[in-house]
Amino acid sequence: MERYFDNRGNYNVAYYAVPIDERMRSTALNFAKRIILSDNQYSRLLPTEVRNSKDVTMQHKIEIQRTYMGKLGEIAFLKFLNENNKKVNINGMFRVFEGQKNVDSFDFMTATGQSVDIKTGFRNIHRRLLVNIDQFDNNPKDFYVAVKLDALDTDSKQKLVDWDNISIAKIVGYADYTYMKKYAPINDFGEGPARWLFYNKLMGIDKLLSKF
Repeated sequence: MERYFDNRGNYNVAYYAVPIDERMRSTALNFAKRIILSDNQYSRLLPTEVRNSKDVTMQHKIEIQRTYMGKLGEIAFLKFLNENNKKVNINGMFRVFEGQKNVDSFDFMTATGQSVDIKTGFRNIHRRLLVNIDQFDNNPKDFYVAVKLDALDTDSKQKLVDWDNISIAKIVGYADYTYMKKYAPINDFGEGPARWLFYNKLMGIDKLLSKF
């Protein structure tokens, strides 16, 4: 794991690059396939035009991709914690919830029981921490962590990327709920309204690490 620094608001803020290996990719992909192909994932993440189409194969591929990337981001954050000698409870991390209205709802918990939600970007154009407004309002978390994977586009029109060659996860930074509620604007970037902050406006992850 490598440590780097980014200048944010005239402060040098540390972020980390966590290596991704085949075991991590395989674990995340197997989870994504189980949850999507068993029809146990709510399809909020689908673009509207794909959700309304009859191309079930493409629907599944996009849903698997998004679930895969999200779980891979969580696995990378877990590795980041473990390599910093932080032990956390991961019960439920790979649990498949029954029913399409349920979502993969695993959260990390700090030592004092505060919830930490991982938000994973994976395309080259992803430069923001995004939290869907329905999630933010109806199922808020104490902290939101941005993880950025180094995936490469294979089909930019359908927003598909190469699943197999992801090798690095950047633990970019985080924001707390109160700050986002006050300062994060709301926009729709193609998957519904979301609160957002640019990655270079986030707090350094070391401060959150100290809470575990």
